[in-house]
Amino acid sequence: MSLIVSAFWTDPITGESHEFTDWEDGHHMAGVERARWELWGSEAVRKRGATFLPQLANSNLWVDGADLPAFVAEVRMLLVDVDGLRVELGRLPGCTLPHYLRNFLFAADYAAKRGGGINIT
Repeated sequence: MSLIVSAFWTDPITGESHEFTDWEDGHHMAGVERARWELWGSEAVRKRGATFLPQLANSNLWVDGADLPAFVAEVRMLLVDVDGLRVELGRLPGCTLPHYLRNFLFAADYAAKRGGGINIT
């Protein structure tokens, strides 16, 4: 199984719930199932101050609109040190880690424009 990032929101007029997963160019990708604990729940991610992504070690992650700015800040913080994080995790140059992090930002931007949030399941 693979982890998938999606945006969700509620239509303010109809109250209908929506979810969007961008299947183009791998924008849905968040890692394979074992990435829950080997990557997102790792000590390397936690010691950099991450609090949202480590939750994936135990459950799916839902970030609502109110928490979206803090989630985006966390992901950007990890991207700033993505080379150090990659080395600490024993990943090779060209690994998919930066791609996953950019996917989170893409989904968060999509959700924010609609007043929603993101989920990683």
